[in-house]
Amino acid sequence: MKLSVSGLLALSVASASAFAPSSSSQPSTFIGGTFSSLSQHGVASSRQGIVMMAGVPVVDEWRISRRGEILGVVTNHPTLPDGDLITTSPLRDPSASGDNKLVTTKSGSKYKLGTSDATMKQMEKDRKAAEVAAKKAEAAAKKEAAAAAAAAKAAAAAKKAEAAAAKKQAAAAAKPAPAPAPVPAPVKAVTTNAAPATPSLKEQARQAKIDFALNGKDVGGGKYLLSGNMLRSTSGKSQIYNAYKADSDGLPTGPRLTVKLSSNFERLEQESRNYDKVTGGLFSGSFVKKVEYLPEANGKGAAGSALVLESGNRNLKDVMAARMNQGLEGKAMRQAAVALAQCIQAMHTTSLVWTDLKAENFVVTTDSIGDGNFDGVKGIDLESVVPMGGPPLDYSPEACPPEFAEAFLSGYGLDFKVDYHYDIWSLGMLLYELSTGKTYFAGKSPPQITKVLRSPGFEADVSAVPDNRLRDLIKQCLNCNPDKRPGITQVLLHPYFLTTGIGPLSL
Repeated sequence: MKLSVSGLLALSVASASAFAPSSSSQPSTFIGGTFSSLSQHGVASSRQGIVMMAGVPVVDEWRISRRGEILGVVTNHPTLPDGDLITTSPLRDPSASGDNKLVTTKSGSKYKLGTSDATMKQMEKDRKAAEVAAKKAEAAAKKEAAAAAAAAKAAAAAKKAEAAAAKKQAAAAAKPAPAPAPVPAPVKAVTTNAAPATPSLKEQARQAKIDFALNGKDVGGGKYLLSGNMLRSTSGKSQIYNAYKADSDGLPTGPRLTVKLSSNFERLEQESRNYDKVTGGLFSGSFVKKVEYLPEANGKGAAGSALVLESGNRNLKDVMAARMNQGLEGKAMRQAAVALAQCIQAMHTTSLVWTDLKAENFVVTTDSIGDGNFDGVKGIDLESVVPMGGPPLDYSPEACPPEFAEAFLSGYGLDFKVDYHYDIWSLGMLLYELSTGKTYFAGKSPPQITKVLRSPGFEADVSAVPDNRLRDLIKQCLNCNPDKRPGITQVLLHPYFLTTGIGPLSL
């Protein structure tokens, strides 16, 4: 949840309306994954109602992926809204899946399977087959009647032709037989191996619109074709679309991309420069690749400026939901922590402060949800990045440190000077969330979070973190005294990274 500093300071400090509503309730396919409209699906039944009362999520229109995951439309989920799309962790026994069966994932989550996607398609196929069969039977009857009439007519014509031939034969018998005609030379048969006809460009464009969910919009004068429905950035100030690069015929090609559109030209241009700066320094970090910045979108149905980026499959907040809020552990947790720390290292070595380090601002470019290998974690959304010592542009209560909460509630948030300690606190909060599967301030509103951070004697309780070394690192990051928090180099040299049993971290 990201809030504007300047807008909020205009309101009363004690007013709960000083905080903008969360934008994190948007459908979760940020930069990556899954930018598709979500609607109500599924087949209701009394049996499903019983399961929902028992608290077990129900998945309709489901299918099993090659990895053994369930993909479908979920209802009765503890964190996802009814009708949302879900991809679970792999099943313990995919062969045990079936309509109206209860299945268990390898992570221990249980799901009730409703009507599968295959069953629904088969029902529709059977219905259409019945309609086709009825039409064919009707046509066959008509054809049979027509054939009978034609046969009668042909018989009469044959009888007439037979009589004429007999008469002609009798006449020919009175004449001498003609010389036999020469036999023509045999003609070789000509065979061709004609290639199947290539679909017209118009037909290819029509099929591409279906296959890639193209919405008719583009940027860069048709260079990038927009796909799916529009989503809002976490700040609410930019529009986000999936996109594909167009080939010379105007058809989509290459990997899926993400296009960020904004009417705030200066802000988006600064974000583009931020990407260049953090990825071009001594440490490049682990960020999504910037493909291109377009000062003018110059497209059909798109206005403002455009930032074209590498796309991810899902963000870390969605990963936690897919894991039923079970935290990462072992190698997967360490891989995610390394990616987070390397992004901060790239920021701080170029004299920048992120100020918005949170789960929604990291995406996974692979299909993994953290069961085993978990590479491909990359940082996104650099619109809130500011120079060291500058004031924050906006902030997320769940990621801000106590010293900023004090400044904000005291009325001088615009005069606050951010430093590297700000990001180290945010890193501790994010590591806590990934390790435990829930945010530190779960269930609290933005005003409540800020007041807790400001309260005298507040000290972060990290006892829920299962790994001893990681718990110690998080505790150091969440020290309420900013001067006692470690720098990013100290973080990377912590025993959690150097002695986790899977090899030292290379700096």
